[in-house]
Amino acid sequence: MKAFIINDTEKEYHWGCYGTSSAIKKQLMDRGVTEIASVSCKEGSKPENTSKKCLLVYSKNPLIRYIAQKYYVSVMRRKLPAVWQAMLDSDYIVINGEGTINSIHVATRFIFFMVFIAKEVMKKRVCIINHSCYPKRDKPKQMQHYQRVYAKCDFIAAREPASQLIITERLGVKATLAFDSLPLSVKETENIPASLYSGKYICVSGAVNYDTRNSALIASGLRDNYPDHHIVYLTGSASGMNNEDPDVIASLQKYIPEMIVHDAHSFTEWLSVIKHSVLLISGRYHYSVAAMCFGTPMICFSSNTPKIDEVNKLFRLPKCVKTRDEFMHALNSVGAFSWTPLLDEMCHLAEQNYIFLPLRT
Repeated sequence: MKAFIINDTEKEYHWGCYGTSSAIKKQLMDRGVTEIASVSCKEGSKPENTSKKCLLVYSKNPLIRYIAQKYYVSVMRRKLPAVWQAMLDSDYIVINGEGTINSIHVATRFIFFMVFIAKEVMKKRVCIINHSCYPKRDKPKQMQHYQRVYAKCDFIAAREPASQLIITERLGVKATLAFDSLPLSVKETENIPASLYSGKYICVSGAVNYDTRNSALIASGLRDNYPDHHIVYLTGSASGMNNEDPDVIASLQKYIPEMIVHDAHSFTEWLSVIKHSVLLISGRYHYSVAAMCFGTPMICFSSNTPKIDEVNKLFRLPKCVKTRDEFMHALNSVGAFSWTPLLDEMCHLAEQNYIFLPLRT
């Protein structure tokens, strides 16, 4: 049995994404998949590979739909021949949605086009798993696209209840409640290094929507509340530092010149820095999930969608912060909360992503 993964993030963005995609591949292999091929959204959604108008394949007008299919299928076969062949050879097309499916942007458009190719052209079994779903619900045309795409899928797993509710009630399609697959990789990881720092430290990261105006506030709060701690900014991925981090680092170093920038060179190193920190301050989904695996205290900034807010709500953790007052309150109260590892609970939910395939006995 063969599978093709769309949105393979093993070499993208940061080590949390690596852990998630690694877990997906292992889970598929554990369930009888013998060959896996994949494509990243970064590669597939390049303008030369996926046209801005490719979603015309979902047009209500039969003539436009027919012409668009003929044209854009031929473009894909010409531009991405290896992807076309690998999909054709596969039994399952597995879409790793993560936090990519929100609004309609270049990566979302690529995923939606690939769903059409997989289901309507190739007649494959299509699954969207490991994902949050946050369309702009006040935009009818966008909602129609989401409804048409999701209706074509054979199996859908959402990683928090809010996304599941949107899929079932607003898109009218059945969805299984699951969770992000990162904890499955954490559970499989042996020999996470002991603390890489001799003293106590606070771990800080950026966010997809990081506002550099918050850097002065974060620095002031940390100096007042943790004067004897190192401040460690954690970055790194299988392909190096992502392009958002340099600006965030520069903005923080204006106020914390002694801040250590830790560019993790492995998944286990990345986990170690989060596990042994006194506190994580982050607006990144996977950083927060990793902290939850270990019971590391954390203060989460809201992301570009409610995905972190909803995870905190699911596991009854303190709310994400959005304002100066909320951040200062969180800093002053974080020690009063009882932080415990949530690895087992998260792994149990994460396994629900894969119930479309039985475990091998």
